[in-house]
Amino acid sequence: MREVWEKIREELKSKIPESSFRVWITPLTYGGVDGESLLVECPNQFVANWIQEHYLPLVQHVLADYDNLKIRLVPAEKVSHAARNQLHLPQFAPNQLPRPNFCSRFTFQEFIVGEGNRYAYSTCRSTAESPAEGSRVVYLQADSGLGKSHLSQAVGQAIMEAQPDTRLCYLSANEFTNQVVKAIRNGSLNEFKDRYHRNCDVLLLEEVHCLSGRQRTQTELAQALDPMLDTGKTVIFTGNRLPRQISDVNAELKSRLSSGIIATINPPDYNTRIKIVQRKARSQGVELDTEIAEFLAENLTGDIRRIEGAVVGLIAKSSLMKRKADLQLAREVIHDLVGEPQEISLAQIKQMICTHFQLSEKELLSKSRKKIITTPRQIGMYLARKHTEYSLEAIGREFDRDHATVLYAVRKIKKELNSSAKRRSELEFLNDQLEKMRWK
Repeated sequence: MREVWEKIREELKSKIPESSFRVWITPLTYGGVDGESLLVECPNQFVANWIQEHYLPLVQHVLADYDNLKIRLVPAEKVSHAARNQLHLPQFAPNQLPRPNFCSRFTFQEFIVGEGNRYAYSTCRSTAESPAEGSRVVYLQADSGLGKSHLSQAVGQAIMEAQPDTRLCYLSANEFTNQVVKAIRNGSLNEFKDRYHRNCDVLLLEEVHCLSGRQRTQTELAQALDPMLDTGKTVIFTGNRLPRQISDVNAELKSRLSSGIIATINPPDYNTRIKIVQRKARSQGVELDTEIAEFLAENLTGDIRRIEGAVVGLIAKSSLMKRKADLQLAREVIHDLVGEPQEISLAQIKQMICTHFQLSEKELLSKSRKKIITTPRQIGMYLARKHTEYSLEAIGREFDRDHATVLYAVRKIKKELNSSAKRRSELEFLNDQLEKMRWK
């Protein structure tokens, strides 16, 4: 079905102006099938609505060549794992493995590296480029949209490019379960396990947390993995929880999931988010002003798809309304995505500082001159000045200090930001926490 979607894209390319195709059709990706519906993944609801209104009749005309096939536009954040996993499994003989179907964008070259994913990236790159020296088993843990599938597929694509004859299998835990069920019904479990033992050099298994509660599948997977692990084959697992956190999984499988390197991918920090925004804009043929990129990075945290969707939404709205992609338009796009930000109160900042530095409010407001107390207090006053509209006097009252002390604290922390990498990292984390509060 992916080939059908590619043919549809090519036909649309000949019927739509190049600039419109680049803005509206290029960001669309194949999302699998659900019954007789071809799922097309859109960056966000804004793009889905616009295509539905302006291009769907044209798409349906192209689809007339494919009997009974329908198309369904689905925003990226709403694509269910169930729909993704209803892909038709290829029919293959007992000694064959399904050919991997990778997203062409999911390469190491296209992956934005930052502090939150550097370890996972380095581990995967080492495994792909020097499998004899790198770990044979890697478990990538991350929430949805942070890049674990990107890295898993990057490993696969790098290996296949360097060694085209590698027997590589890429599938989800749900697809593996379907294979187990089919093998049980056909009485071919031994052949099924032998396929992975004798005819698989590299296994990429996604979303293993979906195996929770599936005891028979867990047993068969553990038995299929044993010969691979014993002979030093490469296995990459991905999941949204750490192996020890997955409920209702037997000890045998948990031990195998934990037998290699476990690398957690954290949400992108501010600097990484800027790179993501700029890279996505350039891929759409647009160079965003630094001010706009910084604004989007400040106001969008977490899911990378959400960040990329905002960039596509901004470019799309700019094209549709024939307006420059300026800061005001960026504010409108952010508002469409997440609504109005909440005001951060001084009390919230104070509470966050107490929690982060493990201080009581009484200690924070005390007359103590110990550095373990004065530094958190100064950071709190700096953040209050940065994230609120309160005056120096109002901030001083909240921290039981005068306005001159607040001004001194703000200047001191600013100076430390320029000279201390540790302080910059700490403030970046706290800034992110406050931004999450603002957009809850």
